[in-house]
Amino acid sequence: MSAVLVIAQRDMKSFFHSLRGSVIFWFFLIFMGFFFQSFVISFIEMQSQSAGYGGDGPTLNQLLTAIFHNLHFILLLIVPALTMSAFAEERKTQVDRLLQTSPVTMFQIVLGKFFASTLMISLVLLASSVYPIYTVIYGNADGAVILSSYLGIFLLVCSQVALGLMVSSMTDNQFLAFVFTMFGLFLLLILNWIAPNITSAGATEQFVKYLASTTHLDNFFKGLITIADVTYFILFTGLFLFFTFITLDSRRWR
Repeated sequence: MSAVLVIAQRDMKSFFHSLRGSVIFWFFLIFMGFFFQSFVISFIEMQSQSAGYGGDGPTLNQLLTAIFHNLHFILLLIVPALTMSAFAEERKTQVDRLLQTSPVTMFQIVLGKFFASTLMISLVLLASSVYPIYTVIYGNADGAVILSSYLGIFLLVCSQVALGLMVSSMTDNQFLAFVFTMFGLFLLLILNWIAPNITSAGATEQFVKYLASTTHLDNFFKGLITIADVTYFILFTGLFLFFTFITLDSRRWR
């Protein structure tokens, strides 16, 4: 376990000592702030219009759901930018050979990089919590829904990082790693909506919808934490970490 922590610590230092890490951190927070301000302004306007017509306006929980859905979309750019160089850059500069000949297992290398990338994005998520906390302090937002939503986002991040590491392990081109990771994450985002168009109705359509990340994430945004949804993200993460290990281990013996 110490080897995993050493690798994770090394990667974390490289994130914070590089321009890329700072750009990712501030890009995320600035975009979140921009969209949060836009959503709040629209929310206030809709509340005022509804009050004028004597109807019910949107609730704060609906505002939070929109914010977290937007957060999911921003992660499509952040995660690929973070994971694209995890293995691709090291293969290009042949730094990976130092790791492969060091007294650590390939699985420890994969876990170390996974923990570093996940922790980096978790710190960004922690900083972004100021926006939903604002709705609790100045409104009547449900704190339990916020906590369950962040749990869902964290599990989503774990699965996205695992996918990004697998793609990065398959190429030495960072741009290709970024593009294919973003495409894969985007496909998982829209799979629930396009399922009726690519499959026939029935068990096949339900299976395709089950693969979509939004299907499971929406329950967390509603304050529902189910074993099925948690299991989905854990299995997804473990499966793609295993694929990453297989890809790297096969190259180790070439």
